[in-house]
Amino acid sequence: MARRGENIYKRKDGRWEGRYIKGRHSDNRIYYGYVYARTYRELKEKLYEMKKYYENNYFTSNELQWTVSKLLDNWMLNELPLQVKPSTLSSYRYKVTKYILPYIGDISIKKLTKNHLQHLIHQLLEEGLSVSTIRLSIQIFKSAFNSTNGVKHLYTAIFQGLHYPFCVKKKIRALSKQEQKGLEQEAMKTEQGLPILLALNTGLRIGEISALKWTDINFEKKELTVTRTLQRIFSTRTQKVIPQTEIHEGLVKSTASHRKIPLNEKILRILKNQEKTSDYVVGKKGHFFEPRTLTYQFKKIARVLNLQNFHFHQLRHTFATRLLELGADISSVSSLLGHQSVKMTLDIYTDSLMSQRKKWIRKLS
Repeated sequence: MARRGENIYKRKDGRWEGRYIKGRHSDNRIYYGYVYARTYRELKEKLYEMKKYYENNYFTSNELQWTVSKLLDNWMLNELPLQVKPSTLSSYRYKVTKYILPYIGDISIKKLTKNHLQHLIHQLLEEGLSVSTIRLSIQIFKSAFNSTNGVKHLYTAIFQGLHYPFCVKKKIRALSKQEQKGLEQEAMKTEQGLPILLALNTGLRIGEISALKWTDINFEKKELTVTRTLQRIFSTRTQKVIPQTEIHEGLVKSTASHRKIPLNEKILRILKNQEKTSDYVVGKKGHFFEPRTLTYQFKKIARVLNLQNFHFHQLRHTFATRLLELGADISSVSSLLGHQSVKMTLDIYTDSLMSQRKKWIRKLS
């Protein structure tokens, strides 16, 4: 049975067979070489070595002459801006510049091996980088290869079988009901508490709160519409050693994030009593408050309640947890949060459903 796109086959005798381009006849017809192995992984490694050897000795695409730095620079400058939003481009560029280029940027594409990547993973781990960030950085690197015609068919194999340490994902803790009550009371005392109250009652992300305008709120229908997000991103217009940042306001990141959220009476009353000094709900004198300003204001209020270790994003988590505790179905919670899938919501909030599980188990008796 063929593995499409790889010229790999499972033979009747149980072995795996792989085919690679070995050269060309005088009339320019391709002729092939073959390798065999007992397992698919072993075959992939053998095939990669043979492809690499013959590619380096018989083919001369321009990309093969590049360094890793040249390949990534070309990808980020000429191809990636056409495929992703500015915020994503900024994130990718930052990770490449910080976690890839300083370590293997000068290595020739011809000489790059799986060992280089495995060593890079170990280096980044030793420097304290999280496994998830390392995985994402390597995935970005792989995307650059897959988008570069001259190398993608040859070098995909070096990304196969890389080893990452096992990592238990840290759970996000929601505020207890008592902590939430205290935080809401403190937030009500100052106009800087509005973002906190919005997050606890709507589940909006911090960037969505910064971008929220009064025109997004329908007081008659008692709902708001989420269409935009506001972020401070690393600038893609400068090549300075110390990266500069800039504010970017754009559409939310996915179709699921573009959503309508019903408003309860409490938050409606708070919003109606707000002085409209800006087009933005959280803003002043015609201007918005960016996410890092909201973070600073939140930390200031949280410090009063001895909640210094809490982050603004945990308010959104608290919103979802309270809904699940009340018995809300997971599909509705997922839609309100703007998640891409119900599975994503379940993966994040599985612990929050424990009270529901206990209730059903008690009913068995």
